[in-house]
Amino acid sequence: MRKFIAVVALLLVTSSTVHAQVGSLLWEDNFNNLDHWLKVTGNGSWGWGNGELEFYRNENVDIAPVPGEAGNNALRIIARNESGPGIVDQWGNPLNYTSGKVVTKSFVSVQYGMIEARVQVPNLNLGGWPAVWMLGTATSNWPNCGEVDLMEMGAGKAFRDLHDTHNGGNGLNNSTVNQMVGANAIYYSPASVNPGNPAGVASLAYDPSDVYDRPYYNYASPLVARFLLYRLYWDENSMRFTVVDNGVEHDLYAAPFVLGPDSDEFRQPFYLLANLAIGGAYTDAYRLGDTGSGLPISMPLPATMYVDYVRVYQWNGQGEVTLGPPAARDGRFGLFTDNTPTSASLETGVTSDIFVWESTLVNGSTPPFEGANGLAWTTNAKGWFGAGVMSRQPTNLFNFGDGFLKFRIKIPANVTFKIGVIDVWGNQYYVQLPANQTKYGLVRNGQWGQVTIPVTDLRGPAIDLRMLSYEFVILEEGGAACTFALDDIYWERAVVTGVEGAEVAPRAPSQLTSMPNPFVGSTELRFALTQPAPYELTVFDAAGKRVTEFRGIGRAGANAVRWNGRDHDGRSAKPGVYWYQLVSGGRSESRKVVLLQ
Repeated sequence: MRKFIAVVALLLVTSSTVHAQVGSLLWEDNFNNLDHWLKVTGNGSWGWGNGELEFYRNENVDIAPVPGEAGNNALRIIARNESGPGIVDQWGNPLNYTSGKVVTKSFVSVQYGMIEARVQVPNLNLGGWPAVWMLGTATSNWPNCGEVDLMEMGAGKAFRDLHDTHNGGNGLNNSTVNQMVGANAIYYSPASVNPGNPAGVASLAYDPSDVYDRPYYNYASPLVARFLLYRLYWDENSMRFTVVDNGVEHDLYAAPFVLGPDSDEFRQPFYLLANLAIGGAYTDAYRLGDTGSGLPISMPLPATMYVDYVRVYQWNGQGEVTLGPPAARDGRFGLFTDNTPTSASLETGVTSDIFVWESTLVNGSTPPFEGANGLAWTTNAKGWFGAGVMSRQPTNLFNFGDGFLKFRIKIPANVTFKIGVIDVWGNQYYVQLPANQTKYGLVRNGQWGQVTIPVTDLRGPAIDLRMLSYEFVILEEGGAACTFALDDIYWERAVVTGVEGAEVAPRAPSQLTSMPNPFVGSTELRFALTQPAPYELTVFDAAGKRVTEFRGIGRAGANAVRWNGRDHDGRSAKPGVYWYQLVSGGRSESRKVVLLQ
């Protein structure tokens, strides 16, 4: 869910005078292309959580000239009154609206700084819900990952009336959705857990006493069909939200939000999002699946939202922008091991957590295989079990594509189980270790044994090794009752570097893959280089005709370019089979990718 409209504890904050200043520009996107963004398709849990009514389509997102500003381009998102085949909710029910949404996940992440967006939204009337916002890169579920809304509009009348004695409001309860804009920060707080809010969602904008939230109102000049600046001033101690209207900056809260132990989510990196939703819980329109829950949509459609630019500056001496996925790991990467030499490791309770799914296991008493720490469990009569090691931030194990996942296990011979991985996109893949059969080196005699799984088997057709959340999962689906134990879990490259005494084996200079494949709209063409080097990546059609090409200087480790399904002249390529060829360091490698309609 992106929003949770429920009773949560009001968080009152204090602040001191901030002596800080905006520093140098760290990064900007002026939207001459969408190279830093992924288009979102579907309705999914976003519609379910917020009750939104739209289906996100790639066709509703593009780069377009800004009306009245010659030579200036912007991200354009169009919402439409549209239905048809495939425009359905997550249960397959028809939807009547489409819109657009983009994210920088795996392309750009930000930690601290002054973040500024120049945004223009359309006439919202009733039902429009535009937002420019951020989500934490943490692998935890919402709200534990944290959410930051630089701007959002379309709030219901009760919310607008509650705060209209401040910040431009007139206290007459007569504002429209086009005359008010707000911001928000959402996170997990144990103090907010109650029967009506079991997820512990804490929201700055939930302010029933009207003492802290200060949305901005402008009755004379509505906040639509023109550009405004939205800013977040963010450092390790506080967050301040503002809007700049005709050169005047207005704070959106009574004081900066002071970060504390409960809001530690906001001391981690975040990625950017922009979308134009229709209907749902934030608005006075009805919610998905219940036409009686609110008013009909009256927003004039089609409607267009523009984001002219997003910029990140240093703020109070802080600010960091990361382009691309996390830094690639190498050598031997430990997940849960005491004695095996590693290049780097996850630390349980600090950078990773051990999770048992749905209480399917209870603690066992089997001694560890090595060292002082082991994982020992007994099944809990749930008919299945699942557990795994999850890193708190995505882990990039792309360099291990020709390597192995290794671990020790002691489990009865008659238990069939699976080992798998899960990436941050929700893709998961498993390999099976059958009962009473030797596979991946595991002799099924009920004693401690070692399993060695080639990553080529484990990654399946869609796993993004650059963005893993669960680096190890064990799953049993047959309902077998047993006691078992795990230990000494790690990933190992075919070439192990940075680990004393490690064996060295040959390794190919690149691993060429694409994600997604097949694809609609765009795909990432991914490759790894053993050292920095020039590269040329060329896309050919099935007849061998050159379609487009990419050239650059690749870095050691994981690299990626994004193909938007167009030729070098910008024309859309026809659906079909294409080949992409990487040439670097005097060697070449080719793979197939399929473009769908």
